[in-house]
Order: sequence, then C-alpha cells, then structure tokens
Amino acid sequence: MIPSEIQQSVEAWLLWQQQLEPFTFDENFTNAVLSEFPKPDFSSFGIKPAVSPVAAPEKAVLVPEEDDSSLTPIERLRKKAERCTACRLAAKRTNMVFGEGNLNADIMFIGEGPGEDEDLSGRPFVGKAGQLLTKIIENGMKIPREQVYIANIVKCRPPANRDPMPDEAQCCIGFLKEQIKIVNPKILILLGKVAMKNLLGIEGAITKAREMTYEYEGIKVFVTYHPSALLRNEAYKRPVWEDIKKAMKYLGMM
Repeated sequence: MIPSEIQQSVEAWLLWQQQLEPFTFDENFTNAVLSEFPKPDFSSFGIKPAVSPVAAPEKAVLVPEEDDSSLTPIERLRKKAERCTACRLAAKRTNMVFGEGNLNADIMFIGEGPGEDEDLSGRPFVGKAGQLLTKIIENGMKIPREQVYIANIVKCRPPANRDPMPDEAQCCIGFLKEQIKIVNPKILILLGKVAMKNLLGIEGAITKAREMTYEYEGIKVFVTYHPSALLRNEAYKRPVWEDIKKAMKYLGMM
C-alpha cells in the first residue's frame, strides 16, 4: 500500500501534469498509477479534469433494409439478387443478370451463366449463343422468345466465361430454384452440362444424358447441348433439334 503522503504528492503531480500537457504524458503510466488510488476529487484543486485524448467509440448506425413488401415475388427476388455479394463473382460484375421472360411460361430454359454481352446488358442469352437460342425458339419452336422464360445457374459473369466453380453455383442456385417455383413451367430445358450438374446433380457427358428425361420438383426436364457448343461444332445442331422436338411433343406442340 502506498503511504498517504506519497499518494497525495503523486496524485497532485499527475493532475498538474495532465492539466498542463494532456496530450503528451504517458497515459498508460498515468492509468496504472491512478488505479492505486480512489477516484480523486478534482474540485478540491480548483481545476477541471482534462478530457481524455482517446476518442469515444462511435455508435453503430443501423441502416434499415429496403421495404420490399409492395413488390411482387419475382421483383423481390430480383432485388435480393441485386444486393447479393455472397461469392467472388459479384465483385467483378457490370450487371447482375437475373433472367427474363413470361412468368406464366410453359417452357423454361436454363443455361450456365452470363457472358460478356450479358454482363454488359443485364439480360440473359443476348450474345452469339443467345441469338442462336432465339432462332431455336422462334424459327424452330415457332413461338416468340418472350413466351418462354430464360435464366442461368449463376447470375454474375465468371471471368473469361469459364464454368462457374462449385461454391459459386452453390451460392447462386437458390435464386434459380425460387425462379422455377414462381414461374412453375411445365418443362425445363437444361442447356449444357453445368446446368445439368447443378440442378439435377448429374455428372457426365451430355451425349449420354440427353437420351433420357428427368424430373425436378415434379417438372419434366430435358437436357441438350448449350448453344455455344453448336457455334463450335455444327454437328450438334441435329441432336439439339431432336431434343427440342421431344420437348415440343411432350407439350403437344407437334
């Protein structure tokens, strides 16, 4: 225990020092010494205590979430996707590419992810592969593109148009599943192995997988090549048309 006369002397010196040079004395040393004493009565010295140079922590400011209650389910889902930063793809995107089309469509096409043209426009399948898909729909199926619904496994463009990584697809697949619930199409047409793998959990080549039909949540599913594969190899055009005809026959369109 520090003797009382030393205690008073040290305390007086510390108070004098703090009053004259509050920003230069050793605060840790001061706090360590003062912790040995009861809280001093500054009024007895005729001075006010110096304000601590350490700023008080700022209070956290809570930013309220947007009120989405007035939006339709698809609009609310779009807003949620626009705010998403769950994976690395969000950091490099120009636009989130949500999907588009008839919300009461019988047919829903699902690709893998946006390319450069889609990232710039914010719309799915508008580049060369998208133009080919539009021809398949309008020239082959004889229906307007606006009559179907088109979406992708991921909503942001993977770098250099690579396949989405498993964790990226996992972060984004929930948006697609909600889109499927909202549209509730009669059939799904999966374009390429990435869509097949991430929605149906099927590994392997499209060549074999397209020979069968599948179901997802009670919806009939057809698998075919991605339009970009047709741009690289015209030999895939006939198999794709065969797959499209199977889907049309199922719907009674031919």
